Amino acid sequence: MKKRRKHKACLNCGELLQQKHNYCPNCGQENTDNHVSIGLLLREFTSNFFSLDSRFGRSFKPFLIRPGDLTNAFNQGRRVLYANPIRWYLVISIFHFFFLSKVFEPTIKDKQQRTFIGEDLELSEAEFDSLYNITDTTDSWPFSNEQQKLVNHLINHSSLPDEKIYDTLKLERSWISEFATKKSIRISRETTASLNAYILRQIPIIIFFILPIYAFLLKLFFWRKGLYIKHLIHSLHLHSFFFFVLGWIWVIALFYTPLKDSVGSIASLITIIYIVISFKRVYQQKTIWCILKLFMIGLIYAILLGITLLLGVLLSLALF
Repeated sequence: MKKRRKHKACLNCGELLQQKHNYCPNCGQENTDNHVSIGLLLREFTSNFFSLDSRFGRSFKPFLIRPGDLTNAFNQGRRVLYANPIRWYLVISIFHFFFLSKVFEPTIKDKQQRTFIGEDLELSEAEFDSLYNITDTTDSWPFSNEQQKLVNHLINHSSLPDEKIYDTLKLERSWISEFATKKSIRISRETTASLNAYILRQIPIIIFFILPIYAFLLKLFFWRKGLYIKHLIHSLHLHSFFFFVLGWIWVIALFYTPLKDSVGSIASLITIIYIVISFKRVYQQKTIWCILKLFMIGLIYAILLGITLLLGVLLSLALF
């Protein structure tokens, strides 16, 4: 049987409780300590992911105008009152990338243009025979310009499957070269618009998996300020705010296109101010220390984020 460290009053609504109460009779929150586990966080997320109830609307005010208050409330045990942090992050990131796709909606040219490198020239019969009869083989990748021209021609002017196109290149059979070449041929069949849309859909997933690393950095720099799970919740709220601000600036950019070039800078500046205030309220430290720690965390995180995004995009293309 699960052991609970019970309280005399509900941490969420303040209702007085008896020892027999495993759940609050007023709001339904479990009567246990305020140290939420990762398992409980995930269970609460999966139990109500698809329902946008009053908790979602109730979370906006502290989230927007009181940086850090939503994190403090959740860490103090008021979990039923506000939206689950994982659910909150996913909904806001979906909102952001939806508007991002609208701002960078592909042109007719993008929808027609293929992604391969090089000019799409229709080869004469003599040029085709010359390229097709290349006798030199190589186990290196990427393949030569002549081989790229041959691939482009076969994609546009034949119905050959990828395997047959690969055979015409006459590459030496090494598994790395074969995998990379076939994947390149597969990607070459796609339009610029479809490939960009695919990569754009992967970015929120990639960033979601780096959130625990940011939480670890928070734990490292504020190591006396609670368990790791509390820093993870804070990390979810901070990333949610960045995507929320960025999303609304993208919306404005839909109507005022000159803003497109400054979207990232404006969102970053607003988020930096927000994070400093949030650090002060969550970790109870002086402004100067919050700024210094934010700078160091940001520097490390920017490097890790860049590496993770690069690896994530490469992995996404490998699985394409």
